[in-house]
Amino acid sequence: MSGWGIYTTSNFREAVKVVSVPLVAPGDDQVLIRNIYAGVNAADVGTTAGLFNPNAELPFDVGLEALGVIEAVGKNVTTHTVGQYVIAFGANHTKEFAYAEYLYVQPEDVIPVPSLNPKFLGLLVSGLTATIGLDELGRIQKGDKVLITASAGGTGHIGVQWAKRKGAYVIGLTSSPEKAKLLTELGTDRVIDYKTENLDEVLTKEFPHGVDVIWETIGGQVYETLFNHLAPKGRLLIVGSISGHLTSPTIDNLNMKVDHKALCGKYVRQLIGDVVNNKLRVVLDLGQNRSEGEFVGIESVVRGVEIP
Repeated sequence: MSGWGIYTTSNFREAVKVVSVPLVAPGDDQVLIRNIYAGVNAADVGTTAGLFNPNAELPFDVGLEALGVIEAVGKNVTTHTVGQYVIAFGANHTKEFAYAEYLYVQPEDVIPVPSLNPKFLGLLVSGLTATIGLDELGRIQKGDKVLITASAGGTGHIGVQWAKRKGAYVIGLTSSPEKAKLLTELGTDRVIDYKTENLDEVLTKEFPHGVDVIWETIGGQVYETLFNHLAPKGRLLIVGSISGHLTSPTIDNLNMKVDHKALCGKYVRQLIGDVVNNKLRVVLDLGQNRSEGEFVGIESVVRGVEIP
């Protein structure tokens, strides 16, 4: 089998290469998965930049989210069966494995799903970060004004839908008419295009009493502006800092998720049901509209990671 491994701490394309190793039976306490889809995360680039596990011995595997079919199980595994569709993910920055054709995974990191729908991948890092973060740290309630930055992104668009379900008034920050259209379709109450509107002026005029919950992923001047518009007793969640995520470690989505690991099972089961019942829309980029075509095969991983 083949898979991507990190060999340096430079940019992603320079830091990884495909390697081949023999395909062997899983260990007694392992599940062997034939990987069909892998999810791309900003954390992949942070890993190659040496931000999360700088003392790791090279080379090591990379990739956080996988969707595939169980090929074999170890003799001690009773929770999963051959032929089962599953998602699997690395729960922290020392368990990365998804950019490979076959995966050896601990049973506790394997979650059954009803089909090989790639939308299930969006429920892991992005979905769990958005839902657990807004509930446990944001403590969102009906009637709250909730502002989400990068609201059309992987985590943001799930957060918008979750906050709406909770009865919040949702303000979505974005940067293009196309993204604004998506946010409107998802039920966002006020879309702010920060490229054409002045963020400070909009918040001052339209939300004079401030915003109850702010989901902040950008940093820099955006953070400073939003902080000044936080309502009394408001909650500001610093999920990351896009403006500087490759220069310093941040309070990123995965760290938050691990802190609340006990809740992941409950939330991911609900999210899976929401996708199956069309209660949650998960937007993916599979490369169909890219000049080089759809992302297919192990070689396409680098292209996927390099998308801005």
